[in-house]
Amino acid sequence: MSVPSQPSSSTAAALTQVGCSCMAVGISLFGLAHFDLPITKYVRSVTIHLPWDQLTVPWMAFTSNTGDWIGQGWRLAFVSIFLFAVACVAQKPNLKSVAIQTLIAHGIAALLANVLKHLIGRPRPKFVHSGNWEMSFSLVSGLDSFPSGHSTASFAVATVLARRFPPLAPIFLAVAAFVGLSRILRGSHFLTDVIGGAVIGILSGCLATAPVKQWRAAIQDGIRYAAVGTSAMFAVLWVLARPMEKGLEGILFLALGMSVVAAGLWIRRAQWFRQARAGECRRSDISAPLIMYGLAAMTTAPMVVSSVGFACMASWLYAMGRHDDHIKESTGWSMIRESAVIGGLAVVILILIDARAVLPFP
Repeated sequence: MSVPSQPSSSTAAALTQVGCSCMAVGISLFGLAHFDLPITKYVRSVTIHLPWDQLTVPWMAFTSNTGDWIGQGWRLAFVSIFLFAVACVAQKPNLKSVAIQTLIAHGIAALLANVLKHLIGRPRPKFVHSGNWEMSFSLVSGLDSFPSGHSTASFAVATVLARRFPPLAPIFLAVAAFVGLSRILRGSHFLTDVIGGAVIGILSGCLATAPVKQWRAAIQDGIRYAAVGTSAMFAVLWVLARPMEKGLEGILFLALGMSVVAAGLWIRRAQWFRQARAGECRRSDISAPLIMYGLAAMTTAPMVVSSVGFACMASWLYAMGRHDDHIKESTGWSMIRESAVIGGLAVVILILIDARAVLPFP
């Protein structure tokens, strides 16, 4: 019996990982598309049409105006110029490379977004009053909704900064998400325009931070990050907008979810004690995907379970394929990380229990 070579095995695993990631993104975008029109109608209901459109909810108006200001192309380009200037003055070559990479990512994102805008030709929300519209190649202004240019560029720059400065990654990505939210509240884009822009931006950022010879690995990383982000966004929005499934189906999903979360926590607990004794951390860890999948099952939504399931599979395949399975890690850092995991888990469970269907649109 012949044994497959290591390169073939690695290629198959990489293709499977990319396939799972693409499935997660596709299912998430399909599910999120159900919210496009309800969100647009709600935003219109809280907008006064003066000589200009003005939101009547203060925090929404602030988000709309501030996010639009942050996400403008020349301001994002200024971030690159500022970093480059600081690098030259302080003589920091690494910071200079970050500045160049943010500029490259911005350029890739802008090119992809503008090409797709006109190839797809999706009408902007202000031209849509029902769920039926046609999409085709167009150079007409107003038929260029997908993807959101602001969101694409913001996530491209944020991804570069997040990869180069990991401790600050949540801040950079939160700012990009803030810009994306502002485009929805402003009535300029649908939800899926923003999410599609985020996916393209993440891919652009990953490409910009990788050497040319590693572009395949960069795309693989980018689509995996996008899969995790879009499936998480889909799960959260579904919980906030839809009630829990009732009857036997809902009970079975809840039972499955609680069992899988408990299994993930038990594996993580046992593994943490082994790490504390050995002083090392095993990165190829199945506990995190198990916990994520269990939480998805607790939403009682089959589409969410499918999306998150594919994202978890992609993350697990990536973790299993890494060669640096064991790393030295301080006990203090392990405790901080595990505390963050438990805290995040508590917040998610609280949302599942107390925040079902709180949004003002179905």
